[in-house]
Amino acid sequence: MPSPAKTRTVPAADYALLGGSAPGTQGSPELEQRVLPLLRDAVFATPFGDAPPISHFQLPVDEGESRSVLFCRPQAGMAEGLVGRPSEQRAQQTLALFWVLQRAGVVRVVSECGVASITQHFHPRDLVVPHDFTDFTRQHAGQLVPGAVLVMRQPFCPEIREVLWQRARKFAAEKATRAFNRAVHVSVEGPRMETAAEVAALARLGGDVISQTVTPEVYLAREIGACFATVAMVVNYAEGVRPEWDFELLRATVREGAEELGSVALDALVALPVERGCACAERRRLPGAADRVATPA
Repeated sequence: MPSPAKTRTVPAADYALLGGSAPGTQGSPELEQRVLPLLRDAVFATPFGDAPPISHFQLPVDEGESRSVLFCRPQAGMAEGLVGRPSEQRAQQTLALFWVLQRAGVVRVVSECGVASITQHFHPRDLVVPHDFTDFTRQHAGQLVPGAVLVMRQPFCPEIREVLWQRARKFAAEKATRAFNRAVHVSVEGPRMETAAEVAALARLGGDVISQTVTPEVYLAREIGACFATVAMVVNYAEGVRPEWDFELLRATVREGAEELGSVALDALVALPVERGCACAERRRLPGAADRVATPA
């Protein structure tokens, strides 16, 4: 399958899957036997610069039907050594990514990621389906359409959360671990790890798990009128929660969990009902035409 040159020709797709930061082919859904790959690591030119590599595949569902899915790993630059890209660069790439998703016609975005527990409640390898988030990044990304008002009531789509929760419960039963359908996800900027004092403060503010993912993706999905939800695997305890944690064990858990999380997310995409019954698309207010998209200057 050829890797196309930089292009503006975006394939049509109703669904998107955003992967975590696992390196190489770990957890890459386009390599699973049940999917039909159509495009691998395409680079799309956008008004915000080049989008990160995006793959396109067909995902079979019941009765011979299939779903058109775009796959991207927005945090892929964080994989090796868990060292992040500069915030501004990642922000621009995320804007470019969602410009592509909007042009493709994506209306549902399923995400998976690794998180750290900032309380004693969650343990490594637990699966968590967050219901809310707090954002402690500087929001470098901005908006596709400046001035759009985004109502972040139920930021994670209840329909996607429900199918992720059902699949997470099945995973937990099979793997002798646990699954939770409520948690407040805390987004931080990185690339450094948090201090014990910062973790304690975030816990007092009501946070449960923490990572450098989920934002800006969650609010950019709302801006394009798409549903968004994420499933997370706890890969370690945050600083100060337990006396000590092992960095190499963290890396190993990220690698091993990537394929498992990818499978959970794909199952959720298959299980989603055809018609949306949520209010996610109604919780954005764009200046002017509702379907306005950014164009080059």
